[in-house]
Amino acid sequence: MTRILHEKPARDLYSLALSIALLCLVVSAIMSPVSAATTQVRVVKYAVDEFTILAEKTVDYRWMEQNLRVYGDGSTHYYHQGPIFIDDPDPAKQEALRWNPAEDTNVQEKDMGAVKGTNLKDLCNLVGGMDAGDTLKIRSSDGWYKMLPYKNVYEYSSREGPIIICWNKDGKYPDTGYTEGMRMVWFADTSTNPWGIHAFGVWDWHEAADEEYWYYYQQGNEKYPTTTGLSGMYISEILIYSQEEPAGSIEVTSTPTGAEIILDGDETGEVTPFTLKEIPAGSHTVSIRKEGYLSSDEEWVDVSHGVVVPVHFDLEREFSSAISGTSDGTLPGGTRYDGEQGYLGVVTDGISGNVTMLVANGPSQVCRSGQTLSYRIATDTLPPSPSQWARLYVFSYKGYTSDHTLEVRVNSVKAGIPDRSTYHHADGRVSETLAINVTPMVQTTGAIEVSVRNPPGGNEWTVYPPVLLMVHHDGGEQTLKNWVAEGSGYIRALEDYSPQDLANITITDFSDIQPGYSGAELVVIGTAPEISDTSFPLVVQNSVRISGNYSHVKEGIWISRFNVTSHLTGYVHTEFIWKAVDPGDTVEVAPRLAVLSISYPEKPVTSEQDGGFSPSVSMTSSRPTDDVRNLSYPATSVSISPSPAVSAIHAGLVPQDESFLSRIWRMIFWILGIPFPDYDTRVFEGEEEYSRDFDVLGGPGGDAHSPDHQAPSLPAYPLTVTTTPSGAMLTVSSLAEVSVSPATLFLPEGDYLLDAEMDGYLVNQTMVHLTGPQEITLVLTPGDTAQKNEPQKTPARSRHGGLLIVTYPGDLELSVDNKDMEGKSPLVLYGLKEGYHTVKGIRPSATAGKGESIIARVWVHHDAMSMCELDFVGIRMDRLIRITNQSEIPAAFTLNGFYPLLRTPVTLDLPRTGSYITLMGEGTYTSVPIHDSIRGGSEFILPPYTGNYHTIAIESSPPGAEIFIDGARTGNTTPSLVGGLSEGPHRVMVSLPGHIPAQRLVSVPRTNEEFIKGTVTFILDTYPCGPLRVESIPGGAGIYLDGIATGEKTPFSFSGIPLGVHELTLKSGEISRSRDITIRPDNANRYVVVME
Repeated sequence: MTRILHEKPARDLYSLALSIALLCLVVSAIMSPVSAATTQVRVVKYAVDEFTILAEKTVDYRWMEQNLRVYGDGSTHYYHQGPIFIDDPDPAKQEALRWNPAEDTNVQEKDMGAVKGTNLKDLCNLVGGMDAGDTLKIRSSDGWYKMLPYKNVYEYSSREGPIIICWNKDGKYPDTGYTEGMRMVWFADTSTNPWGIHAFGVWDWHEAADEEYWYYYQQGNEKYPTTTGLSGMYISEILIYSQEEPAGSIEVTSTPTGAEIILDGDETGEVTPFTLKEIPAGSHTVSIRKEGYLSSDEEWVDVSHGVVVPVHFDLEREFSSAISGTSDGTLPGGTRYDGEQGYLGVVTDGISGNVTMLVANGPSQVCRSGQTLSYRIATDTLPPSPSQWARLYVFSYKGYTSDHTLEVRVNSVKAGIPDRSTYHHADGRVSETLAINVTPMVQTTGAIEVSVRNPPGGNEWTVYPPVLLMVHHDGGEQTLKNWVAEGSGYIRALEDYSPQDLANITITDFSDIQPGYSGAELVVIGTAPEISDTSFPLVVQNSVRISGNYSHVKEGIWISRFNVTSHLTGYVHTEFIWKAVDPGDTVEVAPRLAVLSISYPEKPVTSEQDGGFSPSVSMTSSRPTDDVRNLSYPATSVSISPSPAVSAIHAGLVPQDESFLSRIWRMIFWILGIPFPDYDTRVFEGEEEYSRDFDVLGGPGGDAHSPDHQAPSLPAYPLTVTTTPSGAMLTVSSLAEVSVSPATLFLPEGDYLLDAEMDGYLVNQTMVHLTGPQEITLVLTPGDTAQKNEPQKTPARSRHGGLLIVTYPGDLELSVDNKDMEGKSPLVLYGLKEGYHTVKGIRPSATAGKGESIIARVWVHHDAMSMCELDFVGIRMDRLIRITNQSEIPAAFTLNGFYPLLRTPVTLDLPRTGSYITLMGEGTYTSVPIHDSIRGGSEFILPPYTGNYHTIAIESSPPGAEIFIDGARTGNTTPSLVGGLSEGPHRVMVSLPGHIPAQRLVSVPRTNEEFIKGTVTFILDTYPCGPLRVESIPGGAGIYLDGIATGEKTPFSFSGIPLGVHELTLKSGEISRSRDITIRPDNANRYVVVME
């Protein structure tokens, strides 16, 4: 018979839970033995979140007696004072009488005995002690507890005396007759009572402690001060709540070493390997960077207190870069080197086709500041087939600085931003390779004019004739696959090869080489003023030496060729050196390009046929020839599209390349007056969404329609605008609408003034004549406030999320991370940094005092809304349980279906009823109940699970909500089937941006069926919210909302921020700026803060 999935809304379980709790209380009272004396005490120091354990130690009375100072001589008696039962019609007089400053009533009757013990302060010092502002909870095994401040534990006066944890009375220990031990006793002096005894009177405590710590014996409505009520028995725990932030360490290593470490987007000033210490507990991002290597992806690291978390990075060389040399030196044997090892990075691999290389006419020559050199490349030898890919290279040698980049124009058109490789020489000068995509600018007829300009600035370069490489279609019966690497290396001739001569080796690596080839040739293109006849090129492939030959193409351009047919594997590590026969040979060669061409006897199967390698362009060609001008060369692995700014249609405008078929479809849609489907009116940058309804002034958006440009009878054409860099605000004349690039605007035919604005860049204003679908790129010029450093990469995901706080009863005061919140419960917060947060709810007391508080530690997930419930109504009875497992490998689990993720072994305070843990596996959620019969102080060993795993259906209205099981992200969105649930209780939560999250406790029945009948359904309500755009000058400032870190840095766009007034704070180094902001609906809510 099919079992039905039982659903239990969290609050619907309240009545049942209360009944069970009351029943358990009665049973416990009947069955539990009378509380016994304690023989040991657990001392714990918590962090400011009141959850993280900073230090912990458990000691018994024998250890205390042997290792710590003993207070009391075994014969002197110590006394407290009981209540003074005196009434008087005058309230002031009555209070004075009850406080009994003379300490002459109900004192000798409260003899604590001839006790000995240990100072509470000394026990606190076992775990690091207390500081001013810390509080202490001293708890008994029967659940009684008392809060104490720092000053009464450490800075006590003589009249109150130290607080002693007594473990001996009249010669008896807790396990030999001291039945009320261990017990708190104040060792007061003899100065304040008429008998000269050691009595701790109520007036002593009145004068020594703050009012919130006074203790009363209550009888009806009457309160009587007493100190006997402070003398707790059966002391088992001493809990220190400190102001320290929980912190751990991150050990950062990399290959290679020496990379700069970036933590949460900020430079640390350290390089790998290094251990970052005192890192606040929670989630952090770590990345590294090193010159000559690609920047690493960000790694998210969860830091726990006292734990060293390792994170390692393997850096990849830049596609077109070399490692910078910074010194000049001599290797053993007299070998001189100019810098570190050079590297040519592969920019494309396994592409099919023939490659033609053309070298411009003209000499290598010095290009001085402000000078322009002109070159011509003849194209009469090009094959008739059209070029599918073309790349222009400009090689420069030993310029004085790399701060000024050569400007290249092709046929009078600026050739966009080149891929730039730089090699730093020991004398401070640099050599560079500039690689430019010129596919749309190359024709099969007509010469190509190339101009190279050195902008004014005092620099000076030696420039070699430019080189053009092109890939052509070919109809041959053989397939020629090509790999190409580019960069800027530098080597000197060696008499003998040694792996240690790193500075005289330029390396490259080829991968994904398929078997079955019939021939292979490696061609290396380099530059050198001259090459002697007593030297020759040499490569070492996978440790095999292969000699080659070279030829001189044009002045300074040299071609080296190697037959590598016998030495290829799937991965080929290649080291390029120059072999000197004459010891006095001073040849210096700068490797720039490496082309590996491999011929196959027939076309290989496609990836659809064998699931393996498939060239990005399928065509055939003949095997490599010895003609230098017919080198096989691959197309780039990136999208075959022109570089920015390659057309002179409008100044600063660049139409993007598009396939012929795509243009046909676009024309059909245009004729029909239908927007082309791939133009989405919602704009994304990285994974960050921007709204097109963006008001630059922060006020309400205006009318987006203009009678001049938006007549209803005219069709709207898509205008796709991108900017370099992206993220600029786009405004169009006569329209109030503002967008963020890249963006697609739908406009009728006409002339428009398009503005692109971005902090740190000059405003780009361009007239656009729109007669049909059009794509343009605006290149922004850095201004005076532009950032000199490379802009930060947009994170792969946001660093923040939200939190719904609910209390029972409601309308209670709240604090988050020790920041008092303006609103009361229930409260929605959004913009909290992903990770741990401490939530405190406070219910005012009906009498004097601070009232009751509940503290919970919750985990905020990025891009989702988490939930926190604080229940002041239910009966809370805690027990201390140690969770362990049979394996030595720690088990990860959540408690009662809530994050954070915990690991065994761990000691936790658990509710006495209804607790369960969920073990997190690979796609499984194993629920393990913790039986109510397990007593406090026990160890719970996780049992093996032998049941089945099941699948449940979850849906929501509206759909698309993210699904969480027992606090863990599943990766599923509603509606969805979620599998891997064990039998037993599970907490299901769904979260949708802009909506209140919802959760439900479900019980998966014991059954052999995989799919459980029934559906868990949620109806999600929205909450009033709006967007927020935060910018700063300069950028990179940390963003805080209402005093709490968001984890984001400027500039950043938030969504889902609750409406109303918020405090916005930006921090950058020692500079902090705060202001109140108002989040309104249907408004861009953009705020710019000047940090300087």
